Amino acid sequence: MGANSYAYFTPYQRDIQAALNALRVREFEAGRYDPAMQMADPPAYMFEFTFPLDDSVPSPGAQHASIEEAMDAAMESGTRSILDISQITSRPDYSAACPLDPDDMTKLFGSTEPTRAAVERVLLQGEPAGEGDPYELFWDRIERGQARYLVVYDGSQPSEIFFAGFSWD
Repeated sequence: MGANSYAYFTPYQRDIQAALNALRVREFEAGRYDPAMQMADPPAYMFEFTFPLDDSVPSPGAQHASIEEAMDAAMESGTRSILDISQITSRPDYSAACPLDPDDMTKLFGSTEPTRAAVERVLLQGEPAGEGDPYELFWDRIERGQARYLVVYDGSQPSEIFFAGFSWD
């Protein structure tokens, strides 16, 4: 089996680590991670869903006592979700999210302050808005078990944070 991509929008917080932590708790409590999805009725797998997740995705609730227990149960495959990303770093690293390079943001969106519509169009639907191929500039540069984030704007105000990455397996 290969790695699968995932992507999430979460409300903006100045403290990016706090935003990541809140997103992880939200997805854990909803049970939107493997192996919890395999315990749902009917059983499912995270790779079956299109990200970002919407209300059509089952939410079986947390099936483990903690995020750490869920990660242990997922073993080397990981949870195939944001639960696999535990920290914010300044550079790419495993189990971490780092910011998208400002030059790449300008190439992708024509701005360092992209709107949600621009992020969805370029990174989720693959429609070029700026220079280069979105997959090469964004997705192809993310290794398994890593993530990137960027701040999304509504007008000139930060409104959301977009996290995206690849599962371990």
